Amino acid sequence: MDLHESLRRLAVRGGDLTEMRTGLDRLLRRAIGYDIAAISTVDPATLLWTSCFVTGIGHEGGAERERIIFDLEFRDADLNGYARLANAAVPVASLHQATGGRITEAARYEPLLRELGVRDEARVMLRSRNGCWGSLTLYRCTPSPPFAAAELTALSGAVAPIADLFRLTLLRAALDVTEGIEDPPGMLLVRSGGEVETISTQARTWLEAIDDRGRIPSVVRSVVAAARAGNGPATAALPARGGRWVVLHGSPIEGSADQVALIIEGARPTVLGQIIARAYDLTSREREVTALAAQGRSTRQMASVLGISPFTVQDHLKAVFAKTGTHSRGELVASLHTHHYAPRVAAGAAPSPYGWYLDDGVPAAG
Repeated sequence: MDLHESLRRLAVRGGDLTEMRTGLDRLLRRAIGYDIAAISTVDPATLLWTSCFVTGIGHEGGAERERIIFDLEFRDADLNGYARLANAAVPVASLHQATGGRITEAARYEPLLRELGVRDEARVMLRSRNGCWGSLTLYRCTPSPPFAAAELTALSGAVAPIADLFRLTLLRAALDVTEGIEDPPGMLLVRSGGEVETISTQARTWLEAIDDRGRIPSVVRSVVAAARAGNGPATAALPARGGRWVVLHGSPIEGSADQVALIIEGARPTVLGQIIARAYDLTSREREVTALAAQGRSTRQMASVLGISPFTVQDHLKAVFAKTGTHSRGELVASLHTHHYAPRVAAGAAPSPYGWYLDDGVPAAG
């Protein structure tokens, strides 16, 4: 069974985030092979980590290893930085390849990799057409060989399917946490002939936004047919009343020959979390600049995305620095992580399919 078919089967199987990552780890160990892995979700608005799942190594010393990785990342002080990789043409990179086989030259080698006996490290940013939803950090330790070019190519080809798997898993979790989400997703259970067996209140609301004549839109049958034909997820987006767009995600139900689960949601951009915006009283434009800074965008890139001049970008950055008590982009991103993301990860808050967290009530540190 090839990697893509295995990923489709994993998507159909369902399960929560821990079960999905356990299955993904098992699958990738067979297909690619490695000794240690860190499989993380990220907030697509900032690329900051919202949860981490580690295998192949004990939890002892994990906090110190994270501190080293985050410090180097926020200072942009090492090779194959995650934010840089997320913006690269190919979001996959091996440390052995980047250093020409001299991985001891990497800043993280002495404080982190040497003790683990790491021979090579592959970093993967999991991005799809609607954002970046996670990262993989895979380590091979002596005597395992470095990652081969063909293995890195296989990982590159699997980036979008794995990213979609992450978001589908987060969407399934969001179905049970409707109170914390504005316009939450809904679910339908549909038979192969298009007959709707079960429909949630939220799903009915979204269907009425597509067609308010009390009938099931034809797109439902189309997505069901596509999901059954491919034995994996199928997606469709279409305009709805009020200028909104609605997205449908369909996947067969494991063990059922005739049922497809359909998740329906409103399309929305990923933005900096409201809690962060309120904490610093950021304006709408300052929120955009902060998110782009966290994503590792240059001043020129920010200006292009926002349609303003580089000088105006700098003015907004100065205002953000003043409000957050920071003095540089690295300090800004480190502060966001320390005060807003890390406490929620430690408290076990659940990542959201729209960025930030499903559990907004976790208090921030500091």
